Amino acid sequence: MGFWNDQLREEKDGKFSSKKLWGLIIMILVCLSFILDGLKFYTSNENLFNSMLIAGCTLLGLTSVSKMFNKKGNENTD
Repeated sequence: MGFWNDQLREEKDGKFSSKKLWGLIIMILVCLSFILDGLKFYTSNENLFNSMLIAGCTLLGLTSVSKMFNKKGNENTD
């Protein structure tokens, strides 16, 4: 549980990050949709699948990219 707790919390305040939480939820739904579509339980809409994949990756990627730029910014000010 410690790994997931660290992944979902912000570094500064220790609060849960809504971007990371929603990104994780969306990516879980996308993975389940992909698996169920592959097993022929139902046919998923390709446009909806692609837009959900883009939204989930964007939410998870924004936090990673912002951390990279914030660390570089903090090193330059010290």
